[in-house]
Amino acid sequence: MIQRQHVVNDFFAEAEAMRSAYDTKVKDPYRQSVSWQYFCAPQMYTYLRTVPQQVVPEALFARFMQHMKQWCVDNVGLLPMGVPNLHLMVNGCTLGLHSDFQNGTLGYVYSLTRWQQRKFAGGETLLLRDGIPSYKKHHVQGESLYELVPAQFNQLLLFDDRIVHGTQTVEGSMDPLEGRIAFVGHLRPTSPVVKGALDPAAARKTILDLQRHLAEQLKERDDCKDVQGTVTFRLDVAASGKVESVTTLIDHLVTPATGYGPSARVDDVRRIVQEGIATLRFPDGAGKSTVTAAVLVPLPDLRPIEIAVPHGGRAAVLREVLAAQLKELESQGFQIERSGEEFLMLEPLAGTIRIEPARLVATFDPPMWVPSQREHFQANLKDSLGLLARAGG
Repeated sequence: MIQRQHVVNDFFAEAEAMRSAYDTKVKDPYRQSVSWQYFCAPQMYTYLRTVPQQVVPEALFARFMQHMKQWCVDNVGLLPMGVPNLHLMVNGCTLGLHSDFQNGTLGYVYSLTRWQQRKFAGGETLLLRDGIPSYKKHHVQGESLYELVPAQFNQLLLFDDRIVHGTQTVEGSMDPLEGRIAFVGHLRPTSPVVKGALDPAAARKTILDLQRHLAEQLKERDDCKDVQGTVTFRLDVAASGKVESVTTLIDHLVTPATGYGPSARVDDVRRIVQEGIATLRFPDGAGKSTVTAAVLVPLPDLRPIEIAVPHGGRAAVLREVLAAQLKELESQGFQIERSGEEFLMLEPLAGTIRIEPARLVATFDPPMWVPSQREHFQANLKDSLGLLARAGG
């Protein structure tokens, strides 16, 4: 089970190929054609960034993302949100202390840095420790306040996105071949992932019923209102629909006062969630299944996302434009199928986008995301549907 942070060494079998592609792309300053964004927020962030496809061949990067996605579903029950940024940090670059709870459940850093041969100081990911420093000690400094995680080559670092974190200032070369090079992104819960005989829609309904039941139970516990975090779990389900075993993948339940330290309130909430999961009953199936799902505490808005935008265009034109837009999403790892006038969204959120005679309608499962994440998704979805409606006119 993964909690606060986790390191995976030797993560991707083709790491050397990706690093070689990067080196080839940037080594000749007169021929390199990478479009870097100089991202600078004074006294907070200074670094260069681009999309990985600028320096890694499309097919190779697609294999990395497929490996990343499968590893994340199997081991943490979460999915990458879109394509990561490629960060390049050379002399003077830094990431100041910040928190990313609005971006994801877990942050990740995948390093292509030749750490053992580096010619710079700094560059470690800094994770602030939980709790309040003890000022009764004679002196409190350094790693009694935080932990430093080196960016070893081909290493994947995962950490709770709520942790205050940053990157130590890089001091050394300005050469892009000698900098700190890493993919940086975020993971979030997906709609329940079903493998096996179970009908996915029926399984999702069972999980949603559980989430609603847990919301009612926890609403009655005033003493647990400050408990927050995500639990993801994988269920082995028999053909009868009975849950045979439960594996907790991540458990990020904390309180602001204790962090990951011992807490009776966290223990109570954890017990309620675990008991609810263990007593689930799915519909009968033709064989065994596995279901991977998440519970966010406090439980978020459990109403489906529903957005409708009027249009006056022709359905055939709208279908073509929408199909082209969705191909871009597919390149980022989204799973989409077409069924008549509907486009079925399978991952990361299950839902549909439907072309009706006078309107475009999008419906999605309620996500296990904090409110700001849901609001951001809804606003972007509404804007996209509005652009589509105008394009089909």
